[in-house]
Amino acid sequence: MTVVPRRAPDLRRARALFSEHCASCHGVEGRGNGALASGMEPAPTNFQDPERYAQRTLYGLYSTISLGVEDTGMAGYTGQLSEFERWSLAFLVGSLAADKDAVAAGAAAWQQAAGGHPLQSLDTLTTTTPEQAGAVWGAAGRILMAHARTHPEALFADRSPLAFARDQLQASVEAYRGGDRDAAHAAAVSAYLDGFELAEHGLDAVAPELRREIEAAMTAYRGLVRSQLPPARVEAEAQRILEQLDLAAKRLETDTLSNTAAFSGALVILLREGLEALLVVAALAAFLIRTERREGLRYLHLGWVGALLLGGLTWWLSRSLLDFSGASREITEGVAALVAMTVLFYVGFWMHNKTHARQWQRFIQGSVEKALSTGTLWALTGLAFVAVYREVFETILFYQAMWVQADATGQGYMLGGFVAAAGLLAMMGWLILRYSVRLPLRQFFAVTSLFMFMLAIVFAGKGVAALQEAGKLPVDPVSFPRIELLGIYPNLEGLLLQALLALIAIGLIVAGRRQSPAAAG
Repeated sequence: MTVVPRRAPDLRRARALFSEHCASCHGVEGRGNGALASGMEPAPTNFQDPERYAQRTLYGLYSTISLGVEDTGMAGYTGQLSEFERWSLAFLVGSLAADKDAVAAGAAAWQQAAGGHPLQSLDTLTTTTPEQAGAVWGAAGRILMAHARTHPEALFADRSPLAFARDQLQASVEAYRGGDRDAAHAAAVSAYLDGFELAEHGLDAVAPELRREIEAAMTAYRGLVRSQLPPARVEAEAQRILEQLDLAAKRLETDTLSNTAAFSGALVILLREGLEALLVVAALAAFLIRTERREGLRYLHLGWVGALLLGGLTWWLSRSLLDFSGASREITEGVAALVAMTVLFYVGFWMHNKTHARQWQRFIQGSVEKALSTGTLWALTGLAFVAVYREVFETILFYQAMWVQADATGQGYMLGGFVAAAGLLAMMGWLILRYSVRLPLRQFFAVTSLFMFMLAIVFAGKGVAALQEAGKLPVDPVSFPRIELLGIYPNLEGLLLQALLALIAIGLIVAGRRQSPAAAG
């Protein structure tokens, strides 16, 4: 369960949800006098009660809404409402009893604090009661608490991904100190995926070594919170990362993204994310052209065009309607990569099998028309879709992170980098189609099958890495070069899967060469 909301709660949406799900018991105004309240034991909570308001944290309210209260009429809403909707409700009911004068005075106090007050930290705000805020910070604490609960958007105004990473990391430490290792790990994963990862490309352009250090430290920290180490050790590591995040924030504030860095960053991101998808689509297109099944190209185009459209829709939904967390994004990318790996490896095996002398004769005699059935063409549609879709959303997020780091001129250079990368990708696709289709058909099948095997190995590494970043697979670091373009990451799990696929592919190729002479004889 998250300790802080990922984006600004929507109180207007929360009021509609309250009317639909809560008013029947708690009343239209939240006074505990709803139509179904009579005879309920215990009685529904009166959210307008100032004493109760003073003693409840926002996180406590969120937990109650999510999990419910045992042996009462309060059911949990985890399955019915999204995380975003539950946080919105928590802020709404947590603000109903706020003093109106304190709320009115809060706006000026909030601006004056300029982000320097502890209550302007999401982690502190959600885990502190109004009573505690008044006891520790006096009148300023009560005023800021009232303002933040009634105007949660203030917490997210100009809020950087690094600030979110800090809050989640601090929440992770608190959860670990309290003995909840699962919550500590979930917060640590969110600190990277929903925070630092969105800023790493901007940081990479101005301080690449610092970016690599923070990424490695956050990966190691996720392993620490799964252990049984003393809290002091975990806190010390978290403090080291917090200091690195502070340094990163200063570098991003003082080092505006240069025009050269904006251009090259936009160029490299699109080339890196789009290259694998391009290679898959271009190879499949060449395959259809070379086997004289050009009518199958429409199936292929349906796959990659559909992926682009759905990728754009997914991005819009994630920004507007859905709570698409970093973990969800990585799981989607990881699963898509492993599905693509499986299909690519099978296609590679199928093509390689057709290069054997006896199998080749059967293939030719049986005709390509029969071998490439409608079902097979739809499978190519699916492969093109998966290969392209997994890259689209991540590319957009990386561009967003760089866009806010560049000035107006730098943003123009970013667009130039995007256009240049798109042109290079189009040229590479044209070259693949132009020269690959000139190969003799059997040789084309042999080269393409090897290419499919190699792409499957790349997708295997990237799929495992994405699921590891989402916290769904363990991470055992090893001393090995990191080559992201080839899907090579220095962890045991990904390297073992890639080695296994490589051994199987080599075995198939060697076995095929041994069979070919015998079959020919």
